[in-house]
Amino acid sequence: FVVHCFLHLLLYDNTPVPSPSFFVSSKRTNSTKIATTMSWMDKMKKAGKSVVDAGAKTMLKTDIVFLDREIKNRKQVFGIEIYDLMEELENNDSLAVSEKEAKIRASFDAARKDIAVIQAKKECKKEEMAVLEAETEAANGGGEGTFDIPPSDGVVVTNDLPSQSKV
Repeated sequence: FVVHCFLHLLLYDNTPVPSPSFFVSSKRTNSTKIATTMSWMDKMKKAGKSVVDAGAKTMLKTDIVFLDREIKNRKQVFGIEIYDLMEELENNDSLAVSEKEAKIRASFDAARKDIAVIQAKKECKKEEMAVLEAETEAANGGGEGTFDIPPSDGVVVTNDLPSQSKV
């Protein structure tokens, strides 16, 4: 409020600018002035950090949306590939059924691998967002450097067939 009044006087009023002692009570000591200035600076740093964190969180959410779109696009491409492949295999009588199934399986495995890579990127973004939220909560809540960061989901991406997976 004092800063606002000071800026208003400075910009819109033709009265002389008051001295800095006008704003400071004569009862305050130098240490009180320094402490007030430090707490003001701390508040400004926190405000700046919260703006930066909000921007980073928004960017992570945007990245997740783009990754979701990339997954959807890959699934659509897979559908087109499979349709074309099955149409080709239906007209090709020279291949055995097992060879046709192998071609379909290869196409599926490639798509699954691509989607798993994108999904892993998406999970990393979600974990980054969780870390950012935990740090923000700790900073706002007066935490002493300990963050309540959720553990990784522990998903390991492999290229094995589901029948080959070890449980």
